[in-house]
Amino acid sequence: MYSFAFCPNSNCSWHLAAPESTWFSPAGFHQTRAFGLVSRFRCKSCGRTFSSQTFSIDYYAKRTLDYSRFLEQHSSSSSVRALSRSFHVSCGTILNKFDRLARQAVALHARLRRLAAAGENVCADGFVSFDGSQFFPNEITLSITAESRFILELTHASHRRAGAMTRRQKARARELYAKVRLESGSTARSFREILDSLGRERAPKAGKPLVLVTDEKSEYLQAIHAHSLFRGQDEDHRLGHITVNSKLPRVFANPLFASNYLDREIRKDQASHHRETTCFNRNVSNGMARLACYVVEHNYRKRYLIKARVGEDRVHAEVAGVPGIRIKRELEAMFTTREFLTRIQLPPALERIWKKGFPTPLSARMDVIPGYAYG
Repeated sequence: MYSFAFCPNSNCSWHLAAPESTWFSPAGFHQTRAFGLVSRFRCKSCGRTFSSQTFSIDYYAKRTLDYSRFLEQHSSSSSVRALSRSFHVSCGTILNKFDRLARQAVALHARLRRLAAAGENVCADGFVSFDGSQFFPNEITLSITAESRFILELTHASHRRAGAMTRRQKARARELYAKVRLESGSTARSFREILDSLGRERAPKAGKPLVLVTDEKSEYLQAIHAHSLFRGQDEDHRLGHITVNSKLPRVFANPLFASNYLDREIRKDQASHHRETTCFNRNVSNGMARLACYVVEHNYRKRYLIKARVGEDRVHAEVAGVPGIRIKRELEAMFTTREFLTRIQLPPALERIWKKGFPTPLSARMDVIPGYAYG
């Protein structure tokens, strides 16, 4: 007996909530190679047909795999090609699964991060890598709670290569930069997105100021002084800003330890961000999708302290205040039940990951996502 909570047609009056009585009727079957015989149904309100697979994460898929194992291996430094060997599928199939899992991860994180308790200091810093070529370094700005090390937000900025270059490298740089137009002030923009997210979800309250810890980068200082969190302060709404010299030892006593810790974990756990490796992001949107999947593994599946006492198996999100029972329920649904963009509210940074809205330097075309991803 099938039971569905809503009509998958975004234009239907029963899309957000269907009546408790049976709102659909049987409409036959169709044969698939991946799932065998699939039942079809018709909505009594809009007349559109759908199948039992419409609500599955593997909707329209031709191959299936174990998403829990997939996420675990990805977060243990497996590259796209290594995953394709492990699951005996093509690299294209692996990228398709990343797209599906990233949309699930974005929706889960958008819901659960609102449940994290306020009050902790928040560290914000840029993780530096590159996309396609070392002539196009990026800065992935991440915010993370200081004590629980719960990742809150991630944004992306592309910029030009800095530092010393040989004469040949300078000539190559001029040749490449003549072909592409990079966003001006991208680092400041990405940090403003971090501040916007904090303003929406962790705004300071009476007796609970928001304390932000960053390094001494000038773009951060300028963005903070121009933001409403700083300009709109009063007695009950205070923003504290702690700056830390980036050359200080990356020890536990460093106020920016949480960001330094996350930098190390990403560098260790993500094949595309290893130092001096042949694995690197060829596509910005795909890279951010993979990083969104890693955020779920870090926040909601990884133990807070590996060396904790026996029986202490809380994950970072639980330490941050997210109920464990809610995490378990959301994770179970994440690997099976398809998310609908029209039924959730995503902040701009996460919505850009969902819609693959990050341009790749020197790419001649925008990334395309399937039509059902908008549904």
